[in-house]
Amino acid sequence: MNKHKLQRIYYEWQQIIKILFLSFLILFSLNFTFAHTEDAELNAEIQKGRELVEKFSRGEIKCQNLTNEDFHSVGEYVMEQMIGGSDHLTMNKMIEQMHGKKGEELMHINMGKRFLGCDVLTSSNSTRTNANNFFMMPMHMWGSNFPMFSPYWMNPSSGMGYWQGWWNFTNWRGWNVLAPIFGILGFLWLLIILSFPVLVLILLILGIIYMLKKLRSEIKKE
Repeated sequence: MNKHKLQRIYYEWQQIIKILFLSFLILFSLNFTFAHTEDAELNAEIQKGRELVEKFSRGEIKCQNLTNEDFHSVGEYVMEQMIGGSDHLTMNKMIEQMHGKKGEELMHINMGKRFLGCDVLTSSNSTRTNANNFFMMPMHMWGSNFPMFSPYWMNPSSGMGYWQGWWNFTNWRGWNVLAPIFGILGFLWLLIILSFPVLVLILLILGIIYMLKKLRSEIKKE
């Protein structure tokens, strides 16, 4: 292989590595933008849920005035008070990965219904009990009132549903202990998913750099 041909190959590989580097920057920017968008959407849901809970506690709206979308927002708000911060978004992602988007939405809808007393198993006399007590309840008392991820949240009409006790063992006090564990596991899982394309790109770049060095040494020999 003559020197001119080696130089041309070397130049082509340089262009490839530049393109890959730009792709890496674009991918990183997209991941950052996507994460920021998710946070903004969740915060909007939480704020909407809070407003609905406040209106409900004042008797301005009733169960029949609320849609599944409204109950979903209330569920997000209640979950935020139980977990809060990045753990909330992490848990949403974990549930979505395991049971799909519809399963994650169903959980929040049923959580909102249960909290407001709008589910089929709640007495009409206690319709606003949870919402009224919500603002007066100390945070350490949430556990006894809201077993957060029991199967009931997933399918209140049967109390079991397809979740089959998936989160049956957790309540708020138990969650205090388990939250760091699930938070770490969820973070590691998301890190693997989000970083896999980046790792592949890095390995490709390292491989190309290695080949460029070999070509360079061949050119010098020529």
